[in-house]
Amino acid sequence: MVVDPYEVVLGALAIAIMICVPILAVFVFDLLVGRWDQTIEHWRNVRALRNQHGVPIERLAADLRRLRADLSHDETRSATHQIGARLAYDGLLIQACDMLGVQHDLRETTAGFDRDIERLRVEAALESAGLVLTDPRRRGQDVW
Repeated sequence: MVVDPYEVVLGALAIAIMICVPILAVFVFDLLVGRWDQTIEHWRNVRALRNQHGVPIERLAADLRRLRADLSHDETRSATHQIGARLAYDGLLIQACDMLGVQHDLRETTAGFDRDIERLRVEAALESAGLVLTDPRRRGQDVW
């Protein structure tokens, strides 16, 4: 009995199709329904953490809260200290925006009232992105 190689190839191809097509159909259906969304988001978060450079976001948030509290009690300090604290706070805001992908105009050379408004807008955008800038123990108190 002689086996035709063409029939063997066709048989192997038919078996591969019968096995792979249902698996592929279930996989595509799961993707379309959204069953893989959490897993894909987890993979992206793990990849982002592996590629993270600089300080952790938790440390950055703690520094922002500390400087924000420091800025709220700045009236009696020297102008140099006030300006230095505001520049440090703005630098941390810029780092947080870069880490979370929030748009900002803090790198521009704005000053005065326009800078304060941009700072408030950026703080609100960062808080809506999930970064806690207000110390939970001081919630509701005047910060600036």
